[in-house]
Amino acid sequence: MQRAFLSLLLSLLITPAAFGQTQPPTQPPPGQPPPAQPAQPAPAPVLRPTELPIPPFAIDVRGFYARLGQDDVTAADLGVAPEALPERALGGAVGVTFYPIRKTGFALGVGGEGILARGREQPVDANGTPVGLEIERRLQSLAGQVSFNFGHRDGWSYVSLGMGPLNFETFAGPAPPESPPRKMTLNYGGGARWFMTRHVAFCFDVRFYDTKPVLATATSAGRERKRLFILSVGVSMK
Repeated sequence: MQRAFLSLLLSLLITPAAFGQTQPPTQPPPGQPPPAQPAQPAPAPVLRPTELPIPPFAIDVRGFYARLGQDDVTAADLGVAPEALPERALGGAVGVTFYPIRKTGFALGVGGEGILARGREQPVDANGTPVGLEIERRLQSLAGQVSFNFGHRDGWSYVSLGMGPLNFETFAGPAPPESPPRKMTLNYGGGARWFMTRHVAFCFDVRFYDTKPVLATATSAGRERKRLFILSVGVSMK
């Protein structure tokens, strides 16, 4: 009798717990719709690299080749033949661009760029022996720019227009104590950036500078109106 009572007591203790673990979900009354299930959040869309906008800014550091050409006015002021002037120069450029307006596939950029270049040449006689003083030409500019950019986060091309003071001087022998007056000069061109890593890109730029004529002074030669061509390559960071 005692054993039967203990068996009944254990069955009463165990059955509710087992029932709570295996109880099927409550069914709605007949004629009523089932309860609504909680909405699952939609997965976030995965954007392709070509759908990501151009980054907020870019910094360029480039080396460049500049084609200076000949100048009859400068050569006459220095008393040399036009062929004696350095026609090429090597230099560097540093630029910063911010993109206040960024859309898919397009961005408007504003910024500035500074350049510095130098070329040297020494006249020679018929036998190739250097004669006279070495002639040097220097090019310096600091200009603001506006650009229209087309592409995405990992690579884009652009066209740009800029304006700023430019110093383009030519002298023979030691540098003069004073540089010629700087002239506001228009520049225009375009280029591209391709990012090889998350933050570093290969970049190139092709640019023209429309220089203005300058009269000779007591310390510097004059020059005529010229269009300078500059091709630069380097790295860009974002």
